[in-house]
Amino acid sequence: MKHIKFLILFICSFYTTSLFAQHHYHFKNLPDYDNKMWHFGFTVGFNNMNFGIDKSDDFFEINNIYGIEAKKYTCFHVGPVSNLRLNKYFDFRMLFDLSFNQRDIIYKIGNTDNLTEINSQVMKIQSTMLEFPFHFKYRAERMNNFAPYLIAGGNIKYDISAAKQADNGEETIRLNTLDPCVEWGGGFDFYLTYFKLSIELKYSKGLSNVLNYDNTQYSNAIKRLESNAFVISFHFEG
Repeated sequence: MKHIKFLILFICSFYTTSLFAQHHYHFKNLPDYDNKMWHFGFTVGFNNMNFGIDKSDDFFEINNIYGIEAKKYTCFHVGPVSNLRLNKYFDFRMLFDLSFNQRDIIYKIGNTDNLTEINSQVMKIQSTMLEFPFHFKYRAERMNNFAPYLIAGGNIKYDISAAKQADNGEETIRLNTLDPCVEWGGGFDFYLTYFKLSIELKYSKGLSNVLNYDNTQYSNAIKRLESNAFVISFHFEG
């Protein structure tokens, strides 16, 4: 929830900055940029991925497991971006990202010989994902070399490493390969001398249960496992 509040604050601050900036900049870079139908470039950025965990209905009947929590890490993504102009204010943007992620699920395990002793069992989940984000972009009126915008759309994530995790024989949490998401956020376009730089923040919310049940006490303790991510991206478009 705090990520969503920060995202809203980020967007509002950019709108305030743009209103201030229009009174201080009078030279327009790339004056015909927005009249072109297609733009191409690449994106790099960072993502803070996490899990939303819904415990199973009979969680408290499972022996030795007293709690479950997720730990998130900051990782990165990179890929090409293409942008189609629909009209003066709306664009349709398609990306193809390769992202590298890690998330841990930590189980609190009781010691059967000493009931007062609680140990932690850490399941490290490393993922290499192919992501296919597609967004509708609403851009406000350009003010000299700045323009704030909002985005909303979806993302299809394919976990390349999920199959490998299932075959390595180790005791771990296994994930499904496909993870459809909805995404929304906003950012700011900077029209520079030779290209446009966009700084963007978005929130990605998984729609499906990504847990691959393998009939162990670790997977049986979870009713639903959803992915979510807070992403900052830097788009460079020519």
